[in-house]
Amino acid sequence: MSSNTNWAIVATVDEPPVLVQAFVSWHISLGAEAIYLYCDRPDDLVADQFEGHPHVKVTRCDAAHWARLGKSRPQRHEVRQVLNANDAYARCAVEWLAHIDADEFLAPRDSIEAVLQSLPVDVDSLVVPVAERVHLPDDAADDIFGGAFRRPFRGSKAEARVLFGAEDELTYRGLTGHAQGKVFLRTGRQARLSIHRAKPTGDEQPLILSRADPAELELLHFDGLTPLHWRYKQLRMLRALERDGGMPPSPHRARQAAALVRRGLDHDGFYHQLKSPAVEVARHLSAHDLLRLPPDGFLQGIEMRATAECDDWLRREKGDVLSYEPDK
Repeated sequence: MSSNTNWAIVATVDEPPVLVQAFVSWHISLGAEAIYLYCDRPDDLVADQFEGHPHVKVTRCDAAHWARLGKSRPQRHEVRQVLNANDAYARCAVEWLAHIDADEFLAPRDSIEAVLQSLPVDVDSLVVPVAERVHLPDDAADDIFGGAFRRPFRGSKAEARVLFGAEDELTYRGLTGHAQGKVFLRTGRQARLSIHRAKPTGDEQPLILSRADPAELELLHFDGLTPLHWRYKQLRMLRALERDGGMPPSPHRARQAAALVRRGLDHDGFYHQLKSPAVEVARHLSAHDLLRLPPDGFLQGIEMRATAECDDWLRREKGDVLSYEPDK
C-alpha cells in the first residue's frame, strides 16, 4: 500500500464564475494539494481571481501557451482539454491527478486520501463512478447546487421499463450526460489522460485499473446548473459540429439536441422533463440505491447564489452561442 496520497485536479474551464469558485473551494476543502485551472479564454476573470492562490495553478490558454505545447489552438474543446490535462500530468508534483470538469465534484465518504491509500502500488488508475444531479419536488428553486443525484442504471432495457416505465431514448442509463465516470491517474506512469480514462503511451502493457465503490468515492455531475446553462451546452455542441469540426456527440446527446431544436429551443420545460423524476420514479430509484443525497457538508460555507447570477453571466458572455439558430 502507498503512504504518499497527495492528489491534485486538472480542469479546463470556461464557466460561470460561481461554478468555478464552488469547484475550487470544495476540492480544497477535501484536501487537494493543487488545482490546475486552464482558462480556455485567456481574458477569463476567473484567472484574475485565482492567480496567486496557494493551491491553484492558473494557466491562461493564450497563444504563448499553445506555442509552449507545440500546437496551434485546437478547434475541438475536447482536444484542448486532453492536451491541458496531460500538460498538468507532466508537471504536477503529486502522486495522483484527477481529470474532471468544473461541473463535477468529487464526493468521498471519508477522505480521498484514504481511498487512494487503500490501492495496491501496482494500480495505475482509479475510475470514479458518476451520479448526475436531478431535481426533487421540494428542492429550493434558487439554489443552483441543490438537488439529489441519480446513479446510472446498469440493468437491461427490459428491467428499466419494469422499474421506470418506457425506456427513455433521450438518456443513457437514465442520465442526460455521461455514465462512464472520470479517472485518477497515478503520476510517473507511461500513460496519458483522456476525457474519461487513462491510456498507456506507446506499446506499454495495459494500465492496471481499479474502480471506486460509489459508497466510498463518487463524482457528482451537474449537467447544467440551470435550464439555460443546459441549453447553452446543447447549442455549443451543435454550433461546434457545424463550424468547428466538433466531436460527434454520443447518440443520446444527439437525440437530446435534436429534440430541443424541434421544440423551438424551449429549454426550461424540456430540461425539467429530463431532470425532474416523478415521485414514483424517484421512489424506485431510491429503493434500488440509484438516488443519493448530497454528502454531509456538501459545499458547506459556500454562498449559494440565485439562478439569475449564472444566467446573467451566460447571456453576457455566451450570447453568441445562445442566439445560434440550428436548422430544424
